[in-house]
Amino acid sequence: MNHLESVLELMKKTKEVNPLVDFVTNYVTANDLTTIATYVGGAPVMTDDPVDAADVIEYGNVDAVVFNIGTITEVYLEAMIEACKKAREKGIPVILDPVATSITPFRTKAVQRILDEGGVTIIKGNLGEIKGCLGLKPKSKGVDSNEDETGAEKYCIELAKKRNAVVAMTGKEDIITDGERVVRIKNGTSRLPMVIGTGCMIGAMIAAFSGATNDHFYAALTGTMLMGIAGEIAEEKLKEGDGHGVFKNHLLDRLSIISEEDVRDKAKIVDISEEGKRHFERIV
Repeated sequence: MNHLESVLELMKKTKEVNPLVDFVTNYVTANDLTTIATYVGGAPVMTDDPVDAADVIEYGNVDAVVFNIGTITEVYLEAMIEACKKAREKGIPVILDPVATSITPFRTKAVQRILDEGGVTIIKGNLGEIKGCLGLKPKSKGVDSNEDETGAEKYCIELAKKRNAVVAMTGKEDIITDGERVVRIKNGTSRLPMVIGTGCMIGAMIAAFSGATNDHFYAALTGTMLMGIAGEIAEEKLKEGDGHGVFKNHLLDRLSIISEEDVRDKAKIVDISEEGKRHFERIV
C-alpha cells in the first residue's frame, strides 16, 4: 500500500473508531484544537491538573494524549509529566508540540524533561522547535521559525533516532520521518501562518489519527497533510478583498468536510527516504 492509500485508509478508520484524545494544552487555541480533533473523527477530553491528568488516562479509556506547551506553567508541566508516566505504562501515544521551546530557559527545560520522561511518540514542530528539542540554538521569533529549511530532514532524522519517535516538521515543505522513512509534503499556502494556531491544530489532528493506528508515521503524515490541502482549497475560495479572517473560516469549514476526493486531487507526497538518510549520514 502506498503513502496516499495509507492516508485515506487511516482517515476512514479514525471516523469509525472515534478515538478519545486527552488534551493538556494552551488556552489560546484550546477550542480550535478540540473542534478540529472532532472534525477528523476524534473525541476530546481536557485536563490541566496533575492528579486529574493521570486519572483521565488511568480511568478514561484514552487513546492518545496531546501536550502543547504554548502557555506552559509549572502546574501544566507537572500535569504533563504525570500524564506521560501513565500513558507510557499503558502504551498510549503521546504527541508533544514544543511551542517556542527555546525562548525561555523554563520552556527549554520543560520540553527536555518531558522528552527524558520517555513515552513521547510524535514530536510536531517547526524547524526552530525541532532544533530546540535537539539542544541547539535556533533562529526563532516567538512561535515562528526563521530557519533556512534547506536540508532540514537531517535534524528531523536525528531527533527521530535520538528520541525513538516520529517527527513532524511543519514549514514551507513539511517533513515526516520515523528515522527510516522520510517524506516531504508539498501542500500548503503562505496564508496558513497568518492564522494563529494552525500548527497546534495539526498536532490535534495527528493525535486523533494516532489513536486509530499503531503506525504513527502515518498519523503524522495524515494530520500534517490535511492542513496543507485544506489551506489550498480555502485559498481558492477567497474573493477579491477577502482577508485572513475569511480565509480562516474557509479553512476550518473545509477541515470539517475534507473528503477522499480532496486528498486524491491535492496530495503532494514526495518520498525522500534514501536521499534523507544519505544526507543524515554525511552530516554525522
